[in-house]
Amino acid sequence: MNRENEIRQSCVAGSFYTADSTSLRKQIEDFMTEIPESKYKPDDILGIIVPHAGYIYSGKTAAYGYKTISKKDFNTAVILAPSHRVGGFMFSVGNYSFYETPLGQVKVNKDIVSEIQQIYKLPFYKNVHNSEHSLEVQLPFLQVIKPECSIIPIVYGQQDLENSFFLAEILYKILQDRLQDFVIIASTDLSHYYDAKIAETMDSLLADCIVELNYNKLYDLAQQGKIEACGLEGIIVLLRLAELLGYKSASNLNYAHSGMNSGDNSQVVGYLSSAIYI
Repeated sequence: MNRENEIRQSCVAGSFYTADSTSLRKQIEDFMTEIPESKYKPDDILGIIVPHAGYIYSGKTAAYGYKTISKKDFNTAVILAPSHRVGGFMFSVGNYSFYETPLGQVKVNKDIVSEIQQIYKLPFYKNVHNSEHSLEVQLPFLQVIKPECSIIPIVYGQQDLENSFFLAEILYKILQDRLQDFVIIASTDLSHYYDAKIAETMDSLLADCIVELNYNKLYDLAQQGKIEACGLEGIIVLLRLAELLGYKSASNLNYAHSGMNSGDNSQVVGYLSSAIYI
């Protein structure tokens, strides 16, 4: 593999977040400073649910999740992110050496990625990763709070319970004996382009499912069209993994929607930050 293939270049620097490294770091640090200290014991956290929109809309909400894990002693983040542009596949595990942002390069945990690919036969579709923002926008936050952290980048296309349980079982088998080294990050936005009051009602139903750790109810409500989440599978994987590992609590840290920043409440996108803990 040549050097070009080893590094996944940023595709949304300059659009979803600034391409200027100094401004980007300051923006994230400002987000982190503006929100209260986490009340959770860092090493009790299994993972977080965070949004993936442009930072001007969802960055502060995402910062609630990242502040919650900022003092956790992990060295690898498993990032679960939905594909927005490519379909027709189950999973794609990013088998690069590095993902690059304006803040530098994030190392891929090649040992674990190779383990996942060799034992469980999860493929790597380069085109899935190269154009996908939902995973990339998480990286600058990680670079600020854990500069030496490596990642296991997983993008998924097919969203259903069977697929979610399959991935949760894989992660359980891989992580159960070395759990404190890892954190799980599920990337998702919520309802899209409803009036703010409708969006808040829909998103509140989803947020309740997370607190209840009820992935079956979450999936059923999504099938009925009563809630929306483009990263539904990532949430279900995290909740199912919590069940397998004995993590029994969840809290919603912050909710917002795009109208709170744009002033246009006629068609908003919902954002939620949540934490799953022991």
